[in-house]
Amino acid sequence: MATKEIVQHVIDAFDNNDVEKILSFFADDVKWTMKGSSVTIMNGKNEVEQFLGGMEDVKMVSSTKDHIVVEGNTAAVDGLVQCKDKDGKDMAMYYADFYELENDKVKRVTSYIVDKKE
Repeated sequence: MATKEIVQHVIDAFDNNDVEKILSFFADDVKWTMKGSSVTIMNGKNEVEQFLGGMEDVKMVSSTKDHIVVEGNTAAVDGLVQCKDKDGKDMAMYYADFYELENDKVKRVTSYIVDKKE
């Protein structure tokens, strides 16, 4: 499967809150670094699963994919994500995600997240 196709599957799984599908595309030793107002680093599928499981109350409302750029085994995606938390509060964040693949699995993700200001 091509890098763009794999990343598109991952994005679709995020859009559908499908943690199992997301994890199916991640290597066992994936490293995910999220940078924004703080830095979160997850090492391995288990830590990613715990993180995503802790976000069960956050539901995706919509997302854009303004750009998807692929070069070899690396892809970059950016856009705007809109969600609702467990209390129904709206959240909106700009994001830029960089995916690095190895053997058709996501080996590394670096995410930059900025809250959208009204």
